Amino acid sequence: SAPNHLYAIAAQSGGMTDNYDNRAYNHVPGRGQIFAQYNFPSIIDLFDAHNISWTCYVGGLKGPQHEGVWNPMPGFYKYASREGYGSYLTKNLAPTQRFFSDIRHGKLPNVCFLTPSALESEHPPQNVQTGMWYVTGLINAVMQSSYWNSSAIIVMWDDYGGFYDHVPPISMDEYGSGFRVPALVISPYSRSGTVIHTTYDSTSPLKLVETAFGLGSLTSRDASSNNMLDCFDFNQSPLIPVIINK
Repeated sequence: SAPNHLYAIAAQSGGMTDNYDNRAYNHVPGRGQIFAQYNFPSIIDLFDAHNISWTCYVGGLKGPQHEGVWNPMPGFYKYASREGYGSYLTKNLAPTQRFFSDIRHGKLPNVCFLTPSALESEHPPQNVQTGMWYVTGLINAVMQSSYWNSSAIIVMWDDYGGFYDHVPPISMDEYGSGFRVPALVISPYSRSGTVIHTTYDSTSPLKLVETAFGLGSLTSRDASSNNMLDCFDFNQSPLIPVIINK
């Protein structure tokens, strides 16, 4: 999980091939225990350079500024060491509840990242339905707002579930790829009812964002990944929202 979450925001994992263990912790005065810091760029560097607003909305009881496997952003060296670190994280790392508040008050940023709590993650032994309703609630909120007409929602899973896959992982770099994971693309301009057979990876959403805002690439991985533009048809009439309720 940890490498996938790093690839999703930095197009690399810094050589990490597995989750952290306890030896990765360091104690920093005033911050308590944190994971080892990263000293390579992330998509946030490109956002800052091009004045693109962003927020990571994070679930869980420990709070959005607590670094973890699913929330690596606080561990990036630039943000851990920069002046005004606390206020910067408070502004850009927020609890899930603020996502709904930002929608209601018209304050949603250009790019949003949303990470569930463990309860909502669909990982065993959690109830899969809880995770499904978490995702449904987020999508419903966007669909019922003025943001819908200009939104692209990408739902990704970071694990493949451990079940058999008849398609072997492809060779990409020295690490290769993993087994296939699901992904959904939801937008007024998504190709509704279509199964896309293009090979994507965890950096493909980055490639889409980089293309949309003219940001350039972080690494050779996102530069060479397939763009998700073929998931959309911008010539079609915008799709009408479909609200799903319990």
